[in-house]
Amino acid sequence: MGLKNGPDSWGWPARLLHWGMAVLIVFMLALGLYASNAELSLARKFELVQLHKSVGATVLALALLRLAWRLLNPTPEQPAGMPGWQQRAARASHAALYALMIALPLSGWLMASASPLNDASLGAARVPNMVWGLFDMPDPFPTGSEGLTDVFFALHVTLVTMLCLMLLVHVGAALKHHFRDRDPVLRRMVRGR
Repeated sequence: MGLKNGPDSWGWPARLLHWGMAVLIVFMLALGLYASNAELSLARKFELVQLHKSVGATVLALALLRLAWRLLNPTPEQPAGMPGWQQRAARASHAALYALMIALPLSGWLMASASPLNDASLGAARVPNMVWGLFDMPDPFPTGSEGLTDVFFALHVTLVTMLCLMLLVHVGAALKHHFRDRDPVLRRMVRGR
């Protein structure tokens, strides 16, 4: 297993980041839906929201690391004979996925940051933006704005919907390449080559 990407292969860091983030993103989607819709005690809901915030901060950090790694390593070439429109669609969908992997946790952070529940005037009842119980995420603007919270909540929900659609496209394209086109696109993301 090579470290760097080659013209026809993905290195192990790119594959580890890809699959690790895939698991985290699916977990985040399920956790967010469950915490938002299930009948839970206030204490349990608090735990799940804090977990969601921590995993979201991790996803943001990994997305930035993944983007840096991708910029420093060449992307393997597309399979021979792949039509130009598919190559452009692949580039556009990957760019959209990267943008969503960054924008979605940012919108969640901004929503939680603006929340009236994060207002320092609540004292011990304040719901902080803790990351793994280690540190508070900074608040980029004064807390306690219900209007801003609503704006960022709407943005967060819209971005979740867009991410779900992009994931369906991404998985569908990978399966098409593997089962219909019988090219190495999916295989090299799994095995490297």
